[in-house]
Amino acid sequence: MFTTSSVFRTLVKKPFFIIASLIVFGFSGALFAQDTPIFRIGTGATIGNYFPIGGIIASSISKPVGSRDCNKGGSCGVDGLLSVSVSTQGSVENILGIANGTLEGGFAQADVVYWALRGEHIFRTRGAIGNLRSVANLYPEAMHLVVSFHSGIRTLEDLVGKKISIGPEGSGSNAGAQLVLETRNIRIPNKNMLTLSNSEAYEAILNGEIDAFFAIAGTPARLVTALTDQHKVSLLSLSQADVDVLHDIYPFFTGGTIPVGTYNTVPDTLALMVPAQFLVRDDMDEKLIYGITKALWHKTTAQNLAKGHTLGRFIKLDTALDGLIMPLHPGAERFYREIGLIGDHVIIDEDDESYEMPLESIPESISQNSL
Repeated sequence: MFTTSSVFRTLVKKPFFIIASLIVFGFSGALFAQDTPIFRIGTGATIGNYFPIGGIIASSISKPVGSRDCNKGGSCGVDGLLSVSVSTQGSVENILGIANGTLEGGFAQADVVYWALRGEHIFRTRGAIGNLRSVANLYPEAMHLVVSFHSGIRTLEDLVGKKISIGPEGSGSNAGAQLVLETRNIRIPNKNMLTLSNSEAYEAILNGEIDAFFAIAGTPARLVTALTDQHKVSLLSLSQADVDVLHDIYPFFTGGTIPVGTYNTVPDTLALMVPAQFLVRDDMDEKLIYGITKALWHKTTAQNLAKGHTLGRFIKLDTALDGLIMPLHPGAERFYREIGLIGDHVIIDEDDESYEMPLESIPESISQNSL
């Protein structure tokens, strides 16, 4: 019923090929170096942002045996390490994978991390997960509520009686959407609330099979861009009351404006913002995580991220510790202490090429409001 069209496959073909090539190359290298440890980073769907960003970070922190030296144009990652970006359903699956050992690290939204730490909401049955540790805060993500032009949806309350998708089970979009609906007391019958993947939601809203869907992603999100470019959808702007209620209950949610021009024909849109964070398991080797953290903030990684993805410029050392839910892994903490980022004074040696801290403010493409 919900299949991926050739148009959508074309829209995502090139980024997927680039990252897939990195992964294939990585595994090919592993065949030649059987003792090379593999560090798996749980990300998200291949058509989302987590997966390609994970691929860039994985490539940047890797330095398999036989690689050229960093100062000779080779990899500036961790000696002997091979890292790969693993496609998953997103935040929830990543947290569970890190916790049970099927992943070494991964990305997750701060709200999902919060629930995991406290054993609440989607983790209520499983219980609290206490063996996660933080490496870094990455970048802010926006909750997009994509609505069909013909749906008549103008407020959250208008979702009642409509057919919507809240995102696949195990994704941060799914968890966040449920929280918004529950907090605002918006009741959608089970038959009208679907758990479609991004590609399925794309097809379903084009075909008139759903009226709206939720997607949490950095802006601009390729999925939303593909739809707005076809003049098929718009974004629902939340009311200030919607944002205030969510923020009062869950402080990790803030309000932010997705400004006009981010998407075709979409005006300024008030949305919920939640940061994406890089997590590992607490029993990971301290020296390894120290090396990964150092490589994450190497100036070549910043260059790779800025060139490789529109969201790469938001991943900055000066916001690396903002809003972290889980305690820092000892290896990451050691790095931040060494450079002075933890403590009363920040001491940055700008001539040290082992890391780079861009000092520019967050561009207005994601302008966050203070609540």
